[in-house]
Amino acid sequence: MKPTLQSVLSSLKEIRILPILVVDDIDLAINCVTTLAEQGLSAVEITFRTPNALNVLREVIKACPDVIIGAGTVLTQQQLEAAAEAGAAFALSPGITPQLAHAVACSRLPFIPGVSHASDLMLAMEYGFDVVKLFPADLLGGSRLVKALAGPFPDVRFCLTGGITIETMPHMLALPSVMCVGGSWMCTADLIDAKNWSRIGALAAQAATAARDSSPDKLSRPLIV
Repeated sequence: MKPTLQSVLSSLKEIRILPILVVDDIDLAINCVTTLAEQGLSAVEITFRTPNALNVLREVIKACPDVIIGAGTVLTQQQLEAAAEAGAAFALSPGITPQLAHAVACSRLPFIPGVSHASDLMLAMEYGFDVVKLFPADLLGGSRLVKALAGPFPDVRFCLTGGITIETMPHMLALPSVMCVGGSWMCTADLIDAKNWSRIGALAAQAATAARDSSPDKLSRPLIV
């Protein structure tokens, strides 16, 4: 059964952390995704930023059937169609265009568009999206921008990506309008290339624990790591 947008969003809301992988080697990607999932991070975004990204996406999906694998950095209709054909559970984009929104409506692949300001958000809402990716979150103001947008757009939920760290993510997740955060701090390219699965596992476990401990009533509490 193909995942629906609601089922994908429910999983992301529960997991709260979306590791973002930029990796061009299939075996390394499979090992990394397996390590992340073992620590409770069972949803992963594989970006279309490398020459072999589509093959990586396809093979990881086959090798890790219990992990929710999404395609990231989807910029065109062609990439959207390729992600769907590879078996991606969902797709994300750093932005939104009318052409891409129309393609999403035709493909029916669960999709999270990117926004960076209120006008982007209004465009996304016109096409029926009420869950969006705020990117790049760190440069845009992070939690401060989310709080500002929550006023005029109270029904929108955000996935924050871009510069998120273990130090900043708990306060972002404590905001009621933040569904999840995405980042690569627990699976950086140097850790993957070095096959440092123990360190990746430790960072993933730390992130999963911090996510479980983050809630609106803990917004003012400092994170101890």
